[in-house]
Amino acid sequence: MQHDRLGAIERRLIDLETSNAVNAVHQVNVGERLSSIEDTLKWLVRLVVGGMILAVISVTLEGHIPL
Repeated sequence: MQHDRLGAIERRLIDLETSNAVNAVHQVNVGERLSSIEDTLKWLVRLVVGGMILAVISVTLEGHIPL
């Protein structure tokens, strides 16, 4: 009876260790993906702001908006 109980505890311990290892790998992957998304968003914002600045310069140089 005690042998069965120890076996069950060992299985639970192995399952927990495996689960923790899998969670650690998932956490690293999520961190990498989040970093990639942040970098992409940063460049997207730069492109939008740059486009807006160029539009203002273009309209100003055409003479439609006096400064």
